[in-house]
Amino acid sequence: MRLKEKFNQLKKQGRKAFIAYVPFGFPEPKLTKPICLALAKGGVDIIELGIPFSDPLADGPIIQQATAKALAAGANLDNFFGTLKELSSSLTIPIVIMTYYNPVFKYGLERFLKRLKSHRVCATLIVDLPIEEAGQYLKSARGLGVDTVFFVTPTTDQKRMRKIINRSRGFIYYISVTGITGPKNIAYRSVARQVEFLKKISPLPVCVGFGIHSAEQVRAVNEFSDGAIVGSALVEFIDKNYRKKGFLNTLAAYTSKLCMK
Repeated sequence: MRLKEKFNQLKKQGRKAFIAYVPFGFPEPKLTKPICLALAKGGVDIIELGIPFSDPLADGPIIQQATAKALAAGANLDNFFGTLKELSSSLTIPIVIMTYYNPVFKYGLERFLKRLKSHRVCATLIVDLPIEEAGQYLKSARGLGVDTVFFVTPTTDQKRMRKIINRSRGFIYYISVTGITGPKNIAYRSVARQVEFLKKISPLPVCVGFGIHSAEQVRAVNEFSDGAIVGSALVEFIDKNYRKKGFLNTLAAYTSKLCMK
């Protein structure tokens, strides 16, 4: 399913998107598929699957530790694509791939995007690829029908916002707080003003991430955005519970509470 289809479906249902971020291979590669299926069972609308990278500059300590654990457990692009292939036949919700550019560059841009497309990935978010340097990436991605999601931050000026919107496909990812990922206090009024402005000038949905770690925060950002993105809270829950009996059922139940399903 494409992102546009999913957001149109949610709009008809009067719902906002709940997007879950998890790093591939955490806590070990063989658990990624069942974790994604449990998230979908819990009511997640879109899965953002991260490719582990050794220098994750945008991530806070929770996700940095998870990434390190995934790499130590043997996560690599070969078993990443193997898992994607399995998910493509068992998961009906959209998958967005979040990564840094280095793994893409090393693997080969065209090869990387073609493999994503063959496994029904609908979009990518390249954390450290600025729009000024994204020309070839955008050309290749659009040629294959893979959407490209970009960040807008609290410090992005309006001129740059418009440039980002022009290059984006799928949705706009608004970062609610400055700095790295992880639990934080969100200045809702300020975020709401920025998101409302974005929605006025953009035809794309605007979803809010970074710092969201509770159902109350999900509810709050849903008042003015098209969806909430939760990562660190889910990663922390997985890390504390994956060795316990019935883990996948408890993950689905926890996710249901977070997204208020």
